[in-house]
Amino acid sequence: MAALLEEVEETLNAEQMVDLPKLRAFARYGIPASIRGEVWLYLLEVLSPDRTNEITSIRSKYQSYSSMDKSQTLSTRLRGECTRYYTRRLLPITRRRRPPLPGAALPLAHAAPQPPPQQQPQVDEPMDIVAFTTSVENILSAYLNRHRHVEYKTGLVQLVAPFVWTLKTEAGMYFCFERLMTKIEEGTLNTPLSARISFFLSLFRQFLPDLWAYFDEEGVAVRELASAWLQWFFAKEMGIESLMRLWDVYFAVDDLVDLHQYVCLAILTTCKETLEELDESEVRSFLLNLPAMDVDRLVVEANNIRHAFQHLQTRGEKHADFLTVQ
Repeated sequence: MAALLEEVEETLNAEQMVDLPKLRAFARYGIPASIRGEVWLYLLEVLSPDRTNEITSIRSKYQSYSSMDKSQTLSTRLRGECTRYYTRRLLPITRRRRPPLPGAALPLAHAAPQPPPQQQPQVDEPMDIVAFTTSVENILSAYLNRHRHVEYKTGLVQLVAPFVWTLKTEAGMYFCFERLMTKIEEGTLNTPLSARISFFLSLFRQFLPDLWAYFDEEGVAVRELASAWLQWFFAKEMGIESLMRLWDVYFAVDDLVDLHQYVCLAILTTCKETLEELDESEVRSFLLNLPAMDVDRLVVEANNIRHAFQHLQTRGEKHADFLTVQ
């Protein structure tokens, strides 16, 4: 990982043009936590790889976020959800901090102004629950006021949390979250959630018929579980370290919504033996609170499943399940 850290830092420190294809290649193998925020800003196109006008762009984004309406009427609901999420997912984890990269102007990823060197924290610091809750409130309030068609759901807290945890300024957190929401909306326009659920269930029934039959016998509410997974991209179900590692990959590909369906099936494939030993309530608990996952293995398995499905399609072997699972 140390060698990768140096390579990524060198790429981020490019004077004129950040090599975005190279960052995407790095991201597929995982970005070091200490610089994940900077990389996400580029992968999500919050910052342009052309650094010629970067300072002007950053100032514009700061001004834009500063001027957004952050008033809201969801304080009680938001704070309750933030407390539950923080206690469950973040409390045991230490937030990593580091000084700015030499020569890198990335204030959207780093807090500003920086204290004098002698006041810089010398050890890892846990993120304060008050700071976490305040940032989540501000970001979601700004987003919902700016996107009136979006209805508040508790899943939004889980979706914004990794950005609050990873980046150091609310402007960077907000614009990364907004870009993710845009990607999800675009994917949903192309393939509505109901169609993605049906497609996933068809893949499940075709590629894992034994596990499908076992779930059916146990009365597992597969459609309900699939809906949660497909809608919130594991933000609710995964520990944040596994989640951020997976999102490194998601942000590096063109269609994260499509890849996500196959990752869902890869999790079932990887955990098949364990799941077949559980009853209905245990299956539900397991799938809604996933253990630490080997993300590299999941991504390889997901790509293998996608290639297998595409191979069947090219041979004209459309599986009947896609038409019959409702």
